[in-house]
Amino acid sequence: MRANLARAIAAVVLLLAACFPAVAAEPYPSQRITLIVPFPPGSATDSVTRHLAESIRATTNATVVVENKPGADGNLAALAVLKAEPDGYTAFVTTNSTQAANISLFHSLPYDPKADFAPVAGIMTIPMMLTVKADFPARTVTEFVALAKKREKPLSFGSGNTSSRGAAELFRYRQAIEMQHVPYRGMPQALTDVMGGQIDCVFADPASAQGLVQDGKLRALAVTSAKRLETMPELPTIAESGLPGYELTAWVGVFVRAKTPTEIIARLNTLVTGFVNSAEAKKYLTTIGATPFPSTPQELGAFQEADTRRWAEIVATAKIEKK
Repeated sequence: MRANLARAIAAVVLLLAACFPAVAAEPYPSQRITLIVPFPPGSATDSVTRHLAESIRATTNATVVVENKPGADGNLAALAVLKAEPDGYTAFVTTNSTQAANISLFHSLPYDPKADFAPVAGIMTIPMMLTVKADFPARTVTEFVALAKKREKPLSFGSGNTSSRGAAELFRYRQAIEMQHVPYRGMPQALTDVMGGQIDCVFADPASAQGLVQDGKLRALAVTSAKRLETMPELPTIAESGLPGYELTAWVGVFVRAKTPTEIIARLNTLVTGFVNSAEAKKYLTTIGATPFPSTPQELGAFQEADTRRWAEIVATAKIEKK
């Protein structure tokens, strides 16, 4: 009796298998990919994301869209990513702002930079430039510091992202000068106000400021990297300008929601690193003062952890007030 029942069940299973053959999982990507950026159009992160999107389109023939969600130092964009499904079709092209620095700059965050996200791949590292209005009275870092020390009212600095603010705060602390912070939703707006004289300076990424400097609308005094920019070799580093050991660079990488399948993360990593390692990307990154930063997910995760510790030290050392 039991043998007959077993044979009957087996026959039904075979019949169902014949009627409803297994459907293989669709290869990734098989639908639209959304790349969420925490800064406005015109920023370095936005610019490189649009180049990445075009590369993914060309490689996969998939539809790739870029969504800018600026505000709250990237926290709004982070929350938008966390509302999406963990399927790899919504990716976060972000920076050390959301993934390393904000946890030290805010009393509390509405997300966990490590637990809520899975690293995919690095894209680039990029320094900041100390920029002022074209007719600003100081032409060097030394003159800038001297001016700041003799003025009764503190010089003001704008910030379009966390790296911009961190570079200025660390500079202010190391130079023992007073400076007034004015936050902006993005770098383009901060640079507009520098040119208009509403604020005195901004530490801006070369992708946003380099063209304005070359057009004579802004003046750059120094760069925050350890080495000079290839595109502006005449511009000294801040370390060369009287602050030995000073260095601060930002980075951009791709993250997805935690619990995204590892095979999809691996595929995304291949697409991102393929872009970063291409001759076109290397040429583009050089023109904006950036350095390629290809990585495995594990390497990006380790880099994120180390940079989180570094930002905690920067915030504590420069006595940056938390939000």
